[in-house]
Amino acid sequence: MSFTSRWADVVVASIAQLMAALGTFLVMTTLVLALQERGGSGLQVALLVVAETLPVVLLARWVGRLVDRVDSRLLLIVAGLGQVGAAFALANAARYEWIVAGAVALACATAIAQPTRSALLPAMVTREDLARANAIGQTAGSIGMMAGPALAGLLVGTVAVEQTLRVSAVAFAFTVLAGVLLRTRRGGTAARRSGADQPEAAPVTWQLRDDRMYWVMVWSLALIIGLVSAVNVAEVFFVRETLGASAVVYGVVTSAWTIGMLVGAWVLARLIRPATPDGALVRWIFLGLAVICGAVVLCGTVTAALWIIPCWLAGGLVNGGQNVIAGTLLGRRVPAEARGRAAAAVQSRVQGGGLAGFFLGGVVLDLIDARWVVLGAGALGLLGLLLVMPLVRGVTAAGRTSPQVQATAA
Repeated sequence: MSFTSRWADVVVASIAQLMAALGTFLVMTTLVLALQERGGSGLQVALLVVAETLPVVLLARWVGRLVDRVDSRLLLIVAGLGQVGAAFALANAARYEWIVAGAVALACATAIAQPTRSALLPAMVTREDLARANAIGQTAGSIGMMAGPALAGLLVGTVAVEQTLRVSAVAFAFTVLAGVLLRTRRGGTAARRSGADQPEAAPVTWQLRDDRMYWVMVWSLALIIGLVSAVNVAEVFFVRETLGASAVVYGVVTSAWTIGMLVGAWVLARLIRPATPDGALVRWIFLGLAVICGAVVLCGTVTAALWIIPCWLAGGLVNGGQNVIAGTLLGRRVPAEARGRAAAAVQSRVQGGGLAGFFLGGVVLDLIDARWVVLGAGALGLLGLLLVMPLVRGVTAAGRTSPQVQATAA
């Protein structure tokens, strides 16, 4: 069947992604700031971050199958309602244990919504428009990520934490709205209707290890992110205690990364062409990781919080490009029927690496100064890159589009 890109759906999905990112980062930043101001330890911050991520890792196998088999409209509506409910629960949580439980509930809903959106995007556009569509989505997500911490810093400094968390519930409601409005659907009855006039095909049995280049990319990314992500736990203590900045300045500094991501997404979208080899795209990802690790090391040497901003702008610039590349590779190398499983698999492994780094950062932060945690995270990331680059170069030397990939279909 002929297929042209559905840009109206891309816009709707991107707005939902923007609001979901805003809500997620508003919640995360608000909870971290509130915990730090109440005298919480580095380990408590680390455990909270782990609670916000662990369900994504543990539920990945089941979520991936769910996303490929259940109507995407139903998944977005149910997941969005779950996020709204979790945000309201967090607004009324008084004890640390309840806050952690609310964070877990929010993460469970997000673990479904995020891969559902990721798997839907390639179904909205043709191969030629894939990089551009991913850039639009990444731009929207970056705006949300940028606005979330800044808004959290502003609201925490002016109104109650409870009111700030209620604002996030409104943002999550846009996921429900997207589920209702999107014309593009996949999974469940939607998949059966779209293929009603086609002969029945054998089920796709895609696994990550079937594509060696993709497998190496994902696990290497997980390793490097795990090594460098301790900086996410140390950042609030480094900025607010070591450098003596206010909550508002902390929000602005955190937003600098996402400003860079917004620009980086469009730079890479212009560089990627349909003929660009997949192997080259993978190598670009790891070149960007070197820049990110170097920016983290440089950040650890500053004496004023505002000097972190150029470091985070540089890191965000390449990070935004990496996300566009990752979305493009998902659409290129994974069969349409398996993209939910692929999105969940990538998400779980990368965030699983981040979890290990968060927990290690929280433990180490109670033993040494936050500055040394930041420096150590960047240095370990660079060391990890030296270890994985020979393997990455080997699998990307003759990288081509996977023969499994089928033409994008509605």
